[in-house]
Amino acid sequence: MRSRRSFRSVPDFRALALLVMGLLSCSGALAASLAGSVELLDADGERIDDASELLATVVYFTPNDPALRAVSPGQALLTTERRQFVPRVLVIETGTTVRFPNSDPILHNVFSSSPGNRFDLGLYGRSDGETHRFDTPGLVRVFCNVHSSMSAHIVVVDTPHHLRPDGNGRFRFDDLPSGPGRLTVWHERSEPLLLDIDLDQASVELEPIQLQLTVRQIEPQRQRLRRRGRY
Repeated sequence: MRSRRSFRSVPDFRALALLVMGLLSCSGALAASLAGSVELLDADGERIDDASELLATVVYFTPNDPALRAVSPGQALLTTERRQFVPRVLVIETGTTVRFPNSDPILHNVFSSSPGNRFDLGLYGRSDGETHRFDTPGLVRVFCNVHSSMSAHIVVVDTPHHLRPDGNGRFRFDDLPSGPGRLTVWHERSEPLLLDIDLDQASVELEPIQLQLTVRQIEPQRQRLRRRGRY
């Protein structure tokens, strides 16, 4: 009588690994890096070597697949200080609540008429201020109706992939989802520059991105008051 022997099937780990990689690739979950640099030009096309202007630039990558845009809304501050909004440029993700403290011993107002993010917090003195939640992506221009020279910009993005270039204009994203998406480069004195990019490689290096600043720079209220001897 022949004895029966049981055999355990041995999984084909190589085939399994290829299957997992294929699924990840299809879902855009493979990590990719994206690096580049921003060059700012004035209205005459001359290069602007001003680190403060470069640091005020916003760069963000938005995957085409909405499933890859999971944001992490939280809390942020935009403070009124010496008749200025600080910071002048704030980047937040959709769903974030911003508090607007008033650090000055005078009344201020905070409002915006930007489509999708209109609000008016009314007049209030020195305090922790009021809050507003931003649920619509886009640019929000913020003003004070008491001091017309006060302004700030809130850039609301529907992606977790956003950053500022360094003082030399360099930037680098790591752990981006592979696949197609759009890179946006924004500065308050220029129209945003949009680049459609397909991250089909593990590492992508872009040619220098030139952004022309054609909008006149407005002198901050604090500097004007200092020149007049009021600060």
